[in-house]
Amino acid sequence: MREGLITEGILHLDAGGVVLSLCRGIELIFGYSPEEAAGRDCSFLFHPEGLSDWRALIGSAARAPVKEQAIKMLRKDGSQVKIYLSIYPLSDPRSSLNSFMCILSTHRCSTSQGILSEEFNRIFKLSNDAALITDREGAIIDVNQAFCDTYGHSREEVYGQNPRILKSQRSKKEMFERMWADILDPDKGFWRGELINVDRDGREVPVLLSINAIKDEDGEIKNFLGIAYNMSRQKELDRIKKMYMDYVIHDIRGPLTTITINSELLLMQIQGVPEKTTRKINMIIESARKIKDMTSDVLDFSRAQNRALPLNKEKLDAARILRQAAAPFENSGKHLFINGASFVEAGAMSCIVEADAGKLQRVMYNLMSNAFKYAASEVRVSVESGPGGFRFTISDDGKGITREEGERIFEAFYQTDQGVKTGGAGLGLSIVKSFVEAHGGRVWVDAGQPRGVTFGFLLP
Repeated sequence: MREGLITEGILHLDAGGVVLSLCRGIELIFGYSPEEAAGRDCSFLFHPEGLSDWRALIGSAARAPVKEQAIKMLRKDGSQVKIYLSIYPLSDPRSSLNSFMCILSTHRCSTSQGILSEEFNRIFKLSNDAALITDREGAIIDVNQAFCDTYGHSREEVYGQNPRILKSQRSKKEMFERMWADILDPDKGFWRGELINVDRDGREVPVLLSINAIKDEDGEIKNFLGIAYNMSRQKELDRIKKMYMDYVIHDIRGPLTTITINSELLLMQIQGVPEKTTRKINMIIESARKIKDMTSDVLDFSRAQNRALPLNKEKLDAARILRQAAAPFENSGKHLFINGASFVEAGAMSCIVEADAGKLQRVMYNLMSNAFKYAASEVRVSVESGPGGFRFTISDDGKGITREEGERIFEAFYQTDQGVKTGGAGLGLSIVKSFVEAHGGRVWVDAGQPRGVTFGFLLP
């Protein structure tokens, strides 16, 4: 709304009628700046003959809201203006009067704002989540007790302030630009997401924040409502869970290494035993390796989910990394083709990419392991490096998966019916997605083919 058309505004008073804050609308109607009005008894806005009416209204408002009472008030230049006045008492959780929110308008409104209804105020006061209301210009006009408990500010400290007093150094300008683009979008009008705020003492408070634009019947924004769920306890539990998981995985790896090494040593030393015994020892070795791979998957997934995945990027020959990732599958009994040529016969090639060598090899290994697991007889890999980045695709000639399965295939712990039968933690493809996206790349799957399935990823 253009300033010349502003005909209403919000005046915030303490329980004694002293001005705490005023919005831009009040400033334009009456001519007083916030600095000139703040801290003064609001009687300066009334003609002496109207003071008794004002005192009667404010006295009534202490017991119940007063809605759209016509009263004459004074501008800074001494001229009178007819105002339709609504006064809403704001109370703390103990129902003690805390302050008044006054809606002043030069015209009568047919409906009152839902945000000022008695039901809304009851929910607002009793909510366990930190909530605040600002006027159209972003000045805080009310907060609930949960807000005070979460951030350590008293109501008096935040009245008239901008919510940016809660902003932490972790909150980036780009995020706020996206936030306000959503809130001010006529077709959306809200934003929801996680961010880090700070309390009165500067301590970080992780919250899940929802901000809504409150509009009148004409679609004009009147207020903003912010509700923050304090995630401090959840984040601490996540930290403890991750730490516990890291310790458990570390402790499991020790015995597994002992089992593998001693089984391999036993296999080399024994002679003349039945073939059945040899097969059983090999089964022990293979099972130990499978458990070790699963524990590695869980650990890597945990780190990726907690954004604790270190990347040591360097310029690499992706073809060399591919050959290392493919080596374990040479004796699988299935054929591997790279860029149309047999893996054994494939000539020297070079594809330079900037990536973390260990993470890239893990991505390739996981995709190849998945392909060889389900392939009937062959696996085909295609690699190329160009202006768009490094592109890797891998296809098998197995039974394939449906489009519906393809839509969920990268989800953590999701497995197709075939995957359940073959075992595993169900994290291999989720780790692929996490590692690729950590590099700024993307992954995809071409499902629903008559035979087989194709996975791919692109690194910038």
